[in-house]
Amino acid sequence: MNQILLLLPDGFELLEAAAFTDVFGWNMVAGDHNTQLITAGAQNIVKSSFGHCVTAERRFAEINCNDFSALALPGGFARYGYYAAADNADFIRLLQNFAAAGKPIAAVCTGAILLGRAGLLHQRRATTYQGEGGRWLDQLAESGAIISRQLLCQDGAIITSSGPATALPVALRLLAAVAGEPVAAAIADIMEYPIKPSS
Repeated sequence: MNQILLLLPDGFELLEAAAFTDVFGWNMVAGDHNTQLITAGAQNIVKSSFGHCVTAERRFAEINCNDFSALALPGGFARYGYYAAADNADFIRLLQNFAAAGKPIAAVCTGAILLGRAGLLHQRRATTYQGEGGRWLDQLAESGAIISRQLLCQDGAIITSSGPATALPVALRLLAAVAGEPVAAAIADIMEYPIKPSS
């Protein structure tokens, strides 16, 4: 069984996290039945952007990278405390351990900023939220990333993307990395999603 780790920093966006829960959930029900998604937060109760609370199954400190096949990271809002995760040693350790192991990592929207602050994007092509005059791209460049204007960008095992609307294709791309293109394409069809994971 491939276990996929969904990190939920405080201030994460529910829509972006939901793309991963749905894609990997659909795969468990109607696909190859081999991708279990596990959620983790700094604490068990995590407050998302816009003030909603969710319960994470594990804490960052409890996670061993060796138990997982891939990592997913939704973006979030600074005003809801999202970037505080960059100061959480357990969170940064997880990102760095997954990267060191060469395991697939997918970050939606501003999730790429946290990857950059963890040192994962130096001299790698990456993108992030492109609105608001490109100031988020400027932050990404400060981490040493090679800026891409694509809405979805993959460099090696690391996938980054622009705004919340990219969450579903990113989740499908991560599923393809773990379970293969045919499985991801089948799930895209079942979910009636028009964009295939390789497009």
